[in-house]
Amino acid sequence: MNELVYTRDDFTNNIPNWEIILVYLNDTFGKNLNCLEVGSYEGRSASYLLDKFVGSNNLIAIDQFINPVIKDRYFKNMSIHSKYNQLKTLVGLSFIEMAKLYEQQLQFDFVYIDAGKTAGDNIVNLILAERLLKVGGIIVVDDYNWDKFSDPRYCPKLGITSFMNITLLSEVFMEGYQMVFKKIKDNNELIKHNR
Repeated sequence: MNELVYTRDDFTNNIPNWEIILVYLNDTFGKNLNCLEVGSYEGRSASYLLDKFVGSNNLIAIDQFINPVIKDRYFKNMSIHSKYNQLKTLVGLSFIEMAKLYEQQLQFDFVYIDAGKTAGDNIVNLILAERLLKVGGIIVVDDYNWDKFSDPRYCPKLGITSFMNITLLSEVFMEGYQMVFKKIKDNNELIKHNR
């Protein structure tokens, strides 16, 4: 019998907040959510999104998969998931893959970011994710309080806080170890300010 294999769990403690987010998203967009995950690791959060969020819609997952063992485990886990046919995995750098999705004019109801720990990685991922998000959509970014290094440029918080301070399109929806943003204005709002 095939079973999902995970070597660590950094996700399930977030489920209570995700359940609150899911109620909001279902009220806003219905039960079939178009989701994007940036950073998938072994697939635990992707499995949760497939089980609880997408309904009959789809999940796109992006990961660079630096570690081939983790990459193999992710694909094995996902290949046995009952909604595997609703998953598209893009292997590559997040900022390149999200830019491609933007060029395709794709939009998402929900984006989860758990990729890259540097401040720069996080602000770039957030800006691109925000452009891909529908008005009313939600971005969750992980590791706000992750502080493995004393230099804040090597930790997510500086990038996430910078995004909070510069965004013209989103507002904080929920605060904690994961920061949650809700998009309140359309991308066209930016055109008014660019001459």
